[in-house]
This record gives sequence, C-alpha cells and structure tokens, in this order.
Amino acid sequence: MKGQGLIEVIYAIGILGLVMTGVVILILMAITNNKNDYDRKKAVELGTRVIEDMVDKNKNDVNNFWNFNSISNLSVTGYDNFVYSIGFTNISNDVRYPNCGVGVTDCVEVNVRVDWMGKEKQSVYFNRFFSKNAY
Repeated sequence: MKGQGLIEVIYAIGILGLVMTGVVILILMAITNNKNDYDRKKAVELGTRVIEDMVDKNKNDVNNFWNFNSISNLSVTGYDNFVYSIGFTNISNDVRYPNCGVGVTDCVEVNVRVDWMGKEKQSVYFNRFFSKNAY
C-alpha cells in the first residue's frame, strides 16, 4: 500500500501535537498557581507584620494605640504592589466579652485588609481582639 507510511506520520504528528498542547497548558497553569501562591504568602506575611506592629503599639504606646484612626492604602517597602488598610471596631454589649464596657473604649477589634493585584484584585483579612482589661 502506497502512502500508508505518510498517513501514519501525519497521524503520529497529530497525536504528538495534542499531547504537547496538554503539556504546555499544564505548565502554564503550574506557573500561574506558583505566582498566586507566592503573592498570597507575601500578603499573609504583610498582614501578620501589621498585626504584630499593632500588638507592639498596644504594649509600648498605649495612649496612642487607643486613639483609633482608620488608615487606608498604606504600603511597605519590600511589598511592592501590596497595600493594606487598618480599621477598628469598638466592642461593647457583647456577651462574649462581658467586661467590655458600654460607652467606654476598652475593647476593640483591629481589622487589617491586605490587597494586591494579580490576575484580578485579591484580598486577605486579619482580625485581632485587644483589651485594656486582662482576658
């Protein structure tokens, strides 16, 4: 049979092309996932750093810590393309925290949001409870 070898070669090239397309797609997805994981780790690192700075401020600069000023769109050197915001929620009349006074700012929840731009805008959130009274 004349030409059968040519048909087999074309068929083999077609199958090889399909396999290679799948491999290339798999490699691209792996690279994208690695980038997303790296960005998320950096965001968690930044959020943890900001929360730890708030803990330090609560311990060492008590008077300024309890003057709440929400802050938005801050950046830190070494965390390019990442911004964070800090918000405060005064806690009172909460059965979970019976020692938190009504109308008195002695318990607060600090909320930190870290945003970054990957393929689309992404965010991670951190919360920490602070009290002037020991719990």
